[in-house]
Amino acid sequence: MVAEEDFTDRRRKLMRQIAANLAQVDGTRLRPGATDAEISEFECGNGVVLPASFRSWLEISDGGRLFSPEGIELYGVVHPPLLELDDPYTPEGGWLVVGMMPDTDLVLVSLTGEATVVYNREGGTFDDAVRYGDFFAFLEDVLRQWTISG
Repeated sequence: MVAEEDFTDRRRKLMRQIAANLAQVDGTRLRPGATDAEISEFECGNGVVLPASFRSWLEISDGGRLFSPEGIELYGVVHPPLLELDDPYTPEGGWLVVGMMPDTDLVLVSLTGEATVVYNREGGTFDDAVRYGDFFAFLEDVLRQWTISG
C-alpha cells in the first residue's frame, strides 16, 4: 500500500539529514524508525495509505519529542503515543493526527495527498500560514524556526 508520489531518494536523504540535525537540538528525542512491515501493517489494519513523505519519516523515526519541554510531540505506529484514526479532534475530510504542537494545535497529514497542516483544534480551523506541501517541508520549517528562536 505504499504511495511513493515523487518522494525521491534525494528527498529521503535530505529527510535523514533533517532528523540528524533535529537530534542535535537540546530537548529532542527521536524514537527508532518503524520497519516497512510495521508501517504496512498499520496501513492495512486501518485501510489507509500514508503520504509518502510521512511514511518516509516513520522509517527514520517512529515518533518522538522535538524541543522539550515545550516542544512538538510526534506520533508513531509502534512507539507510543500511537497514531489513531478515530481521534475526536480530527477534522472531516481525510486527515490523520500525527502530532501535537506546544499550544495543543494538531499536526495533520492528508490521507488523500501529501499536505501537512497545523490545525487549531480549539477554533476548529486550518491556518493557511502553516500549510505545507508535505511532511518534509513541515520538518524543514520546524527545524528552521526552532533553531532560530531557540
